[in-house]
Amino acid sequence: MAKIIISRNHAVIREVELDKERMTLGRRPDNDIVLPHPAMSGAHAAFNFILDDVFVEDLGSTNGTYVNGKRVAKHMLEDHDTIVVARFQLEFIGGPRRTQPETIIDTANLLGSVEVKTGPNAGKRLALTKPLSTLGKAGVQVVAITRQNGDYYLTHVDGNVAPLVNGVAPGKTPRRLKHGDAIALAGADMVFCLAPA
Repeated sequence: MAKIIISRNHAVIREVELDKERMTLGRRPDNDIVLPHPAMSGAHAAFNFILDDVFVEDLGSTNGTYVNGKRVAKHMLEDHDTIVVARFQLEFIGGPRRTQPETIIDTANLLGSVEVKTGPNAGKRLALTKPLSTLGKAGVQVVAITRQNGDYYLTHVDGNVAPLVNGVAPGKTPRRLKHGDAIALAGADMVFCLAPA
């Protein structure tokens, strides 16, 4: 099971198993992981599971959240990544991510859908039955998902901030979606799924 090893001044304080889908970290006692230090924000960061991946998300903290020396808003963690919050170092232990072998599958008979994991529409599933579907908030962040020859492609069409697919902005060209891809869009986390039609 994924866990973090919390250290300060190179001395291990404790280990915490990430045993819930979302675990918060901060100074306040209502967090799942409490680190009482003045440099910590009340609610500093959160660890989120999306399928087999773990993301660390900064919750608007004053002093920021850093992964391997780089300040992040949201970042997919790899085994042995080092997270720094306030005066604490957290080593993420999760083992290598499960990777699906690249196999050639006939996607023509598979129907795509998007399952919303967080936000006001959490738990909803949108079946992508049309040749083109749009998701997001107009003027904020909108993507178009198109179906071509059985494959699904995501394109950023509106908003100044790019959405993220598996923690990475897709860029200007359409991004082919694969089963299990994590999509961060307009403040919500979603997962793209393929299933028999």
